[in-house]
Amino acid sequence: MEKPIAQVRSWLIAVAVAAAVLAPGAALAAGPVATPPAAPIKTVLDGHELVFAPPPVIANDRTLVPMRGLLEALGAKVAWDQSARMVTANLGSTEIKAVIGDPKATVNGRTVTLDVAPAIVADRTLVPLRFFAENLGMAVAWNGETRTITIDSKRGELASRDGGTFNRRAATAALLAKKQVGLPYSWGGTSPETGFDCSGLVTYIGEQVGVDVPRTSQELFKFGVAVAKADLAPGDLVFFTTYEPGPSHVGIYVGDGLFVHAETPEAGVKTTALAKEWWVSRYLGARRVFR
Repeated sequence: MEKPIAQVRSWLIAVAVAAAVLAPGAALAAGPVATPPAAPIKTVLDGHELVFAPPPVIANDRTLVPMRGLLEALGAKVAWDQSARMVTANLGSTEIKAVIGDPKATVNGRTVTLDVAPAIVADRTLVPLRFFAENLGMAVAWNGETRTITIDSKRGELASRDGGTFNRRAATAALLAKKQVGLPYSWGGTSPETGFDCSGLVTYIGEQVGVDVPRTSQELFKFGVAVAKADLAPGDLVFFTTYEPGPSHVGIYVGDGLFVHAETPEAGVKTTALAKEWWVSRYLGARRVFR
């Protein structure tokens, strides 16, 4: 008796997936097979949830998460060498280098063995969360019942990429800004309940992280410390000239060349690329206010 077409199709798909995983150069090249968790894994940094895309995967009982989503949230400077397939993370005096599929990594030049190697899944670079977080000075805990990873920075300030101090407020501000995406635009609005205008979004984020900031984009442009575009870090404010001369619009840089802002009544709160032509031509500068 012939198998039903659906069963044959399912069997062929399973064989194809297994062959892709086991083949040389597959997504988890030279590394263990990653399997999706039985239930979603929640990751919390200093009391604020991190949302990853793609979601975390489990390999050898270790959690792998998107490289930039984790490392930029921790305040690290991230570099990716495509030819070497190598991730480099710098935070203060610590430098970590890890290569896709290689169980060996270096921390300040010292070779260490990983429980699970970095991998490429769905065209995204995933790194072992615990290894990177702990070696960058964080405390990491796992709650098996709730499937929650808790990352604790242990202090309000961490060494920054340039050897100064990195204030956790900045990373938290970027995370909170991302959570407002999709909310409506409201002239004069300063809360999720009412919606936001551009500076109202910054005011709200400032309240959440404990920084008293001016209310308007013009006043914000005089606040904090000027930052070069090449040195932008998550949490910095970016300014544009739009409906009138001067800094008439403000957003919050969230890393990876993106900023979150309350754009227009039609668009609401959204994420936009700094490289988008319309915004490039109107860019005025950036300020670091969450310190």
